[in-house]
Amino acid sequence: MVNRGLFRSSRTSLLLVASLLVLGGCRKGPDESGRKASSSPAGGASGIEAGGQSVTIETSGRTVEIMAGGVGWPAGIPAEVPPFAFGTIHSVTRTESSDGESWSIAAGELLPDAVKNYAALLKAHGFQASSMLVGSGGSVTGQKENISIALVSSKGSATISIALKK
Repeated sequence: MVNRGLFRSSRTSLLLVASLLVLGGCRKGPDESGRKASSSPAGGASGIEAGGQSVTIETSGRTVEIMAGGVGWPAGIPAEVPPFAFGTIHSVTRTESSDGESWSIAAGELLPDAVKNYAALLKAHGFQASSMLVGSGGSVTGQKENISIALVSSKGSATISIALKK
């Protein structure tokens, strides 16, 4: 009969070694697949405000930058797109490829009527916009030349997607 204490101790040791091997494979810099990962502290070239962090992942033909903590309206979004000022921006994911650029923005602590107000702001900036309001949430879509915007909101948070097609 196998001693249960010895079995648990061996299983715990095995899990610890496996975890160390997996974590040891996480590193910054180029790897064998040609991908490059890097991170920049707050206030780096990514335009992140104090207290934020950024991670950039580069693969062949595509760059993804993830920004979190202390993130404001992202730099690089075309000036025609009105900033979302009806809540707090928590994170931004920016993707760049041969097709164009896109941003996915997560916001919270939304002000009342945020969806309705952003729809009106898009129209005021020349976007063809349509909205669907459901309680305090809903959605807005906007199109202007090669720029597409979609905002979806529910329970005080929103995701804003902006695509700039080349």
